[in-house]
Amino acid sequence: MDNKIVKLGVIGLGRGLHIVREVACDRDVKITAICDRNTELMEEAKYYLENQKGVTGFECFDNFDDFLKADTDAVVIATDAIYHVPFVIKALDAGKHVLSEIPAVNSLEEAKMLKKAVMSHPNLKYMAGENDCYLGFIQAWKKMYEEGKFGETVYAEAEYFHSTKDYKSFKKEDYKKDHWRTFNPAIKYLTHDLGPLLQVMNDKVVSVNCLEPDVVYNPYKEKGSENAVALFKTAKGAVIRILICFGACVGATHNYRLYGTRGSIVFDQCTPRPEAHCFAHFSDIKSNEMIEIPITCSCFGDGKGEGHLGIDRKMMRDFIECIKNDTPSPIDVDLAIRMSLPGIYAHESALQNGAPVAIPDVDDMDWDV
Repeated sequence: MDNKIVKLGVIGLGRGLHIVREVACDRDVKITAICDRNTELMEEAKYYLENQKGVTGFECFDNFDDFLKADTDAVVIATDAIYHVPFVIKALDAGKHVLSEIPAVNSLEEAKMLKKAVMSHPNLKYMAGENDCYLGFIQAWKKMYEEGKFGETVYAEAEYFHSTKDYKSFKKEDYKKDHWRTFNPAIKYLTHDLGPLLQVMNDKVVSVNCLEPDVVYNPYKEKGSENAVALFKTAKGAVIRILICFGACVGATHNYRLYGTRGSIVFDQCTPRPEAHCFAHFSDIKSNEMIEIPITCSCFGDGKGEGHLGIDRKMMRDFIECIKNDTPSPIDVDLAIRMSLPGIYAHESALQNGAPVAIPDVDDMDWDV
């Protein structure tokens, strides 16, 4: 189906514009509708698409229901997280393929609603927009895992650092009341870190113990901790540690490590991210030194990507291709739920001073909502 053109719409023109710009000039994509209730953001997006990308002929909307009536095959939902599931359901019911930003769900009830909606539309594609699953080295780790290079996973960990402000420079007006950084506990935003590991390991987490520090970094955060450490047990018997740190002087980066019975691998934390490689031990290579694996974040890109070292483009190309070729979604609703629900239950554990909390299994849920 190489000649098929996917007509694409996007709602949420902050993050959303950054996603769709990656494919705006592709011959098999036509942006036909954009939507945001913020008219200033709408005008900025319109100007950018027309003057920087040469895209014309698209409609502009400030209302989601009107937006869904536009001539689109697929929509990207990049709104604030509280709207993800309601908008996904409406879009599927309107006959649209959907790529939804993460977190995919904000509660167990939303997980059930999302799963039921996707199951009710088997001819439509739903994909979670977890771009870190497209890091070049993560995709390489997945292939190596499938080839048995690591054996059984014993332990894996990932860290998300994202705080570039000096603690004295926070301003109340910088924080929207419905923005996830204002009201969500940091651990609920763990999909960038847990998601890639679960994809590599082909595993799911079943329980969690979590602690959240009491130290305050941003005085305008309305509720929920800015930092957390969660320990997850997986169905295959491994342990995963996730650190989310938005409330310390840490800069911005992600780190990943995986330790198995036949091999272990880590991502270099000392080299700037675009050039950083991985280092590994393997049981069939007799050496006390770790060997360098020359794979970077962006090595699987085609050189055209503008955002996040090319991984946004790779994610969007996979979404377009699965629509065109009627192939399974690369990050389907099950994986979307498995990487999103654990953050919710990790916070519940933190509220119980780190007590273990079981995480519902997507495979065992009752889908009669």
